[in-house]
Amino acid sequence: MTAAYDFARPTLADAERAIHRLYPNTGGEVWSTLLAQTALAGTETDDGALLVLIDTMDRSDPVLSLCAQALRIRVDTHTALTAAHALVRGAE
Repeated sequence: MTAAYDFARPTLADAERAIHRLYPNTGGEVWSTLLAQTALAGTETDDGALLVLIDTMDRSDPVLSLCAQALRIRVDTHTALTAAHALVRGAE
């Protein structure tokens, strides 16, 4: 999806990087566990895969839940900015 106002929609790769920042010593293990719980490969690029991962993270430990909330805020913000951008462009 496009980056309205230079705000890119988060991806699974963004989520993986966030997990490795949160858990520098065990990030790989945490990421693998999340992928197993969601039946994702980790290479998906569709919105559905990201939302499934976010939901799983949200039901996990408190730290991953906060990370999930941050990712969800980014997804929602991107959606709103994209809609606003379309309205502004449509009015020009």
